[in-house]
Amino acid sequence: MKTVRVAAGIIHENGDSNRVLAVRRGYGEMSGLWEFPGGKVERGETAEDACRRELAEELNIRVTDLRDIYTVEYDYPDFHLSMECYSCRIEEGEPQKSDRQLEIRWIERRSLATLSWMPADVELVNTLSRTSSDEDLAALAKRRHDSRHSMQGNKRQNTKPELLVRQRLRAAGLTGYRLQWKKAPGRPDIAFPGRKIAIFVNGCFWHRCPHCNPSTPKRNTEFWEAKFRRNIERDARAITELKELGWTPITIWECELKRDKIDETMARVIATINEHAPKTRR
Repeated sequence: MKTVRVAAGIIHENGDSNRVLAVRRGYGEMSGLWEFPGGKVERGETAEDACRRELAEELNIRVTDLRDIYTVEYDYPDFHLSMECYSCRIEEGEPQKSDRQLEIRWIERRSLATLSWMPADVELVNTLSRTSSDEDLAALAKRRHDSRHSMQGNKRQNTKPELLVRQRLRAAGLTGYRLQWKKAPGRPDIAFPGRKIAIFVNGCFWHRCPHCNPSTPKRNTEFWEAKFRRNIERDARAITELKELGWTPITIWECELKRDKIDETMARVIATINEHAPKTRR
C-alpha cells in the first residue's frame, strides 16, 4: 500500500478565527468535493515548509502563525494518506482560485459539516466543528505537540525489554547475534543469521498485544487506530517474508517479560533457538 504524505492548511480569515477557507476540488474522480488547501511534501522538505509553499502556489498567498494541530490517517482503496494539518493566517495576498479548483469559500467552523467533503477530510471537519475559538485551536496544537513528544520519547532500540532478553540469551550462552539487523525483513531486534532466527521484542501498546489487550487513547481515536493498524500490518508482513525465506520468527511481548512470566517466556525462546543450531561444515 502506497503512503502519500501531504500538508493541509486551515487558513483563518484575518480577524475572525471562526471562519476558515475551504476549496472545492475541480479534477479527478472526486471532483466537486470540498477539501482544505494543501499538497504533497517534496523530498527534503518539512510538512510545514510544504504547507507554506503549496498555499503560495495554489492560492497565491503568504501565510504566518502556522500551528501543527492535527494528523489525519486515512485508507483510500489504492493508497494510504497521512496528512499533517496546520492552522495559519494570511500574511500577504488574497486567496485566488486556481484552475484546479471549482470554488473557494470562507465558512464558519460550525457550518463545515454542511459541505460535501473529501473522505479523508471528514475526521478533521468533525474536530474543527467542535471548536469555536482560537483557544480551542491552541489546545489542539498543544495536544498534538504532547503526542509527538510522547512518540519521540519512544526508544527504537536498547529498550528495557530488549535488554532483559539479551541478558537471558547471554546467560544461556547464546551470543553472536545481530541487533536491528537490516538484512532480514522487518529489521529484527535480535537476529541469529546462522540459525535463521529473528526475534522481535514488541511493546504491547504500539504493536497491540493479543495477551493484555492495551487500551486505545480516547482522543484522536481514528488517528491512533490507523497507526496501530499499520503497525500490525507491517509486523505481519515481516513475519510472512521471514517464513518465506526459511527463517523462524519469534515475537516476545513486553508483558511476557514481567517478573512472574519471564522465566517461562525465555525458556521457550531459548529452546526454539537451540533447535536451530547452525549447520557445521565437514
